[in-house]
Order: sequence, then structure tokens, then C-alpha cells
Amino acid sequence: MTVLDVEFVRSCFPAFQQPLPARTAFFENAGGSYVVGQVLERYIRFYTENKVQPYGASEICRVAGEQMDLGRQVMADLLGVDAGAITIGPSTTQNINTLALAAAGLVTPGSAVIVTGQDHEANIGAWERLCRRSGAELRTWPVDGDGELKLEQLHPLLDGKVRILCMTHSSNVVGTVNPVADVIRLARPLGIRVVLDGVSVAPHSWPDIPSLEPDAYCFSTYKTYAPHLGIMYVSPDFAGALDPQCHYFNSGYPEKRFDAAGPDHASIAALAGLGDYFAASHSHHYGHDRGSLYARTQAVSSLMHAHETVLCQRLLDGISDLPLRILGRTRMEGREANIALFCDHMPSSTMSAALGRADIAAGHGHFYARRLLENAGIRDPDDGVLRISFGHYNTAGEVDRAVSVLRGLF
Repeated sequence: MTVLDVEFVRSCFPAFQQPLPARTAFFENAGGSYVVGQVLERYIRFYTENKVQPYGASEICRVAGEQMDLGRQVMADLLGVDAGAITIGPSTTQNINTLALAAAGLVTPGSAVIVTGQDHEANIGAWERLCRRSGAELRTWPVDGDGELKLEQLHPLLDGKVRILCMTHSSNVVGTVNPVADVIRLARPLGIRVVLDGVSVAPHSWPDIPSLEPDAYCFSTYKTYAPHLGIMYVSPDFAGALDPQCHYFNSGYPEKRFDAAGPDHASIAALAGLGDYFAASHSHHYGHDRGSLYARTQAVSSLMHAHETVLCQRLLDGISDLPLRILGRTRMEGREANIALFCDHMPSSTMSAALGRADIAAGHGHFYARRLLENAGIRDPDDGVLRISFGHYNTAGEVDRAVSVLRGLF
């Protein structure tokens, strides 16, 4: 069975050639990952060779535009979708907000929008503001005592009034992979548009948009080894029902309909490096480059996921007897490698600081899911939870270091 070659992976990340990152066990990956070398190479190349207004008549402007177009096309190929269906924005928070503004014509008085009690604030606040302006009803799919979403609690919320359901594919705190395929299956016959936030799942399981067929899917590339950008797929059918959020003269270009500003040109060009990395990883692990980039990326992502799952279970086993409460599941079945925990008699900041003194990076707080922590009964959401989130470049030795520090606190 093919397993992830972590030495090869780490050799692709220039950060690990530097003293401080090399000695740091980095478990802040849910907040942002290291950038892979192939992406950095294209980013630096653009700034050193082509930092000009793209798409002009001169060769230097033409080449700049070609590099940006390649970045967009490679991202589409990675996802297995048409390039015109992708909006590249500065972040997923901004993309969700833009999408909510674009949906103003759909969300009218007497209609409803569903959000969840598990989500990042970006997935709640944008729709809450839209409903307040439009006079529509905002419905919340509640979480259970473990912070999880159960389908039986969604059924009563579904009816012909609902226009949009926005939910996370995997919570950035709880870590459970939600049954989004079942949600789409339930919503579609009712004409409900399903918007998925894949920010927390994408670093662990690369989005499989062709299989899911959502109306919209969003994630952030700065958590998948690339620059600080947000990627938003909108199905052509859904896009046609939304109001453009661009300059009027750009509304005829599908990729520009929901581009309210335009992100950094070099960052767009650098996205092609993500394709380079997945292709190189596939060739290294499987010895060939056959198949579409989408298929090869899915295969490599499976190796990453398996590696992270083993590491995360190692952590869970190592702290299982400590007086800690873990939000969500205590086994890896049905969850991603993103653990949030807290202790009733020790601040999360104390645990984070102890790890930090040992060159182990793991943050604390509410991570923009403050409503979830309040509902979970956490007394101080600002102190919040300690979050230990994995990347595929993490190692078993790093996990053991974190376990040792946590055990030393109790």
C-alpha cells in the first residue's frame, strides 16, 4: 500500500530549510499553512519578471496575463470544473459576503435562509445581514451537545420558503465531516440552493466538487499551501440566478461576475504552482503522471488524509486519560485532523503558552466560531479552546512532543 513520504513532502516546503520553522512543531494549520516551494517559485517569478498591468499589447504585459490565466486554469483543473465557474477573491469570508449580496434578488420577504450553529461567523453573519435587510427569515440548524449537526434536526427546517442553505463541510472547531451529500439530496427537490464552506476540510481532503454537485463551494488557498486567496465555485445555473457584483461591463464574463475588486495578480499566477506540487507528488508516489490533474490530486489527497488521520489518532490516544474535553468525536472516524479541546480548571491560553515555550505552535480562542463555543457552555469564549490542527507535513515525533507537554501540565 502506498503511504505518504513525509521526507519528500517536507523537502518541497522551503520553510523547513530555515532554523525556526525546522524546529517548530506547527499545529496552527487550520489558521494557515506553510506555502509549498512550487507556489513560491511562481509567485517570485511574477513579481521579478512580470509585475506589470497584464493583458496589454507588449510582450511583458501579455506574458503576465498568460501566467494569471494559467493560475486560474490550473485551479479549475485541480477541482475538475470549468474555469469560468471559479471566482478568485481575497478570502472565503469576502467571497461568502459577496455571494450573499448577489443573492438579494432571491432572498425576499416571506422567504428563508438556513445557517448552522456550527459555522464560522463568515457563514452566518453575511446571511443574517441579508435577511435583516430583506425581511426574510433566518433559520438555524442547531448543534447537539457535542457540537455536531444531526440530519433529523434539519428536516423540520426544510420547506418551500427556504431559498439558500449555507453550511460548513467540516467545522473549524468540531472537526466532524458533515453529511453534505445527504443535505444536497434533501434540499434539491425543494429548490433550495446549497452553499458549502470547505475551508476546514480542503487541507485534509481536497474538494470533490464534481461528485458533490453543490450550488456553491468555497475554500481558502492560504490553508492549502498557497497564497492568501479565496476560491469560490458557483454552478452556472446558480450563477445565472444571482445579481452580478462586478463592474457592469464585466458582467458578461463568468469568472468576473462575482469579482468585486480583484486580488493580487501574482497570487493568482502562483496558483499554478499548486498544480505543480500535486503533479510532482503524484509522480513521486505512484511513478507516473497518467490521468487528469483532478484525478491525480484526489489520489495524492487521499495519501495526505491517511497520514494526518494516523497522526491525529496518535494525539487523541496520547491524551485520552487527561482531564480534557474534546469537542466532537474522540475517534477519527468521520472527522478531520483538527482537534479542539479545553479543560474546566485550566485556561486554554495556559496550555497554548506551555506548548509555545516548547516550540510547538497551537493557538487558542474561538476561531470565529464564537456562537458554537457559547452554545457548548464554554465560560470564556475569548480564551476558548486549544486547537491542534494538522498538515500533511507534520510528523509522529512532533505529535509526541505535543502529547508530552500536555501530559506534563496535569
